[in-house]
Amino acid sequence: MKNIKKLVKTFVATTVLSFGIISGGHFTEAAAPDQANSAQNLQGREKASSVSSATPKKADIAVQPKAEIKPEVTASEAEAKLEVTAPKKEAKPEADSQPETEEKIVEPSQSNNVKAQLKKENKISKSQAGLHASETARSHAAANSAIFSNSPSEEKTEPEVQTEYYYGTDSATSIPNPAGNDFYLGKLGYGSIVQFDGGTGSGKFFSSARAEEAAYVYGYWFLTGMQQAPAGISASEWGAQQAKLALETYEAMKSVYGSKVRPVIFIDVEPALTGTKEYDYANNQAIYTAFVNYLNQYGEGVKPGTYSSKWSWEVSMGEFSPSTPGAYWVAYYPGDIPEDLTTNNPDWGNFPGTTEKAQIWQYYGGENDYNVAWMLP
Repeated sequence: MKNIKKLVKTFVATTVLSFGIISGGHFTEAAAPDQANSAQNLQGREKASSVSSATPKKADIAVQPKAEIKPEVTASEAEAKLEVTAPKKEAKPEADSQPETEEKIVEPSQSNNVKAQLKKENKISKSQAGLHASETARSHAAANSAIFSNSPSEEKTEPEVQTEYYYGTDSATSIPNPAGNDFYLGKLGYGSIVQFDGGTGSGKFFSSARAEEAAYVYGYWFLTGMQQAPAGISASEWGAQQAKLALETYEAMKSVYGSKVRPVIFIDVEPALTGTKEYDYANNQAIYTAFVNYLNQYGEGVKPGTYSSKWSWEVSMGEFSPSTPGAYWVAYYPGDIPEDLTTNNPDWGNFPGTTEKAQIWQYYGGENDYNVAWMLP
């Protein structure tokens, strides 16, 4: 019986050591009352690749496969290792595994920790392409794009290099992202209307359940054109007024969710009754620019970001280039949930009007909106 226990312990230890430790809507739905006016047109264009409007079923959701753990030695070899004190030559640690030590026996109290660690770290499968995807994405990023120090990653191969992806939801999504719940982006409001409920931390277009589950929370503001502006106000004044209200609402959200709230307010640019007015380029550009300038001047560390899709940006801003580098969130729905959620997927493109790979990709939308990020602004 003692020999069997030794065999099991050795088998666990050898397996763990040889395997190594693996580190870790919305586009139209976010528009709130805008859904009845422009959501269908916008989805038609963004989902030209046969996006289904039905809520995805579990059977249709592709989750990245978990890595298999394969022992590199047989049971008989493992048993023999107990009797041999000479250094081992046959087992070579992988690139990201920890150096092998002389102690090969895993105590029962440590065994549970090992299993829990493996379960946590197997959450995100890393293909060979995925391991290098962040470096590819960084090559497209603006100079002021940065990876914040309090990353969810527990292990980094190099300083300031992101080696894993984050997954999340946005707006009033009712079903968690099957790939993970690392971050959440909630709607704060539009025009002169606040939609975030500071009393409950939720609202029709903000899911408190998703925000509470996520490690990081963001807010976005649906940029509204001159068709909703108060009489007699200029485009620049209208943009600054929206930014002021968005910043106040952001602070209300932060009072509910605290330090998990990231210092970014995304400017949602898409045409709708309560959004930007199609082809009103001059006014839309002035509103957007004033919003960005206000946050840069009065945000006290809260920086502006931009959310849009290629079509929405073109009909709202024309050939105008956005000015929020390092905080881009792009929407494109290639159809069903993609199997490849890495930056190697050609559908994860540069943000419109830039040469910068968007940090966040909204890859699925409808009743539930799913996102993936190669870095979190």
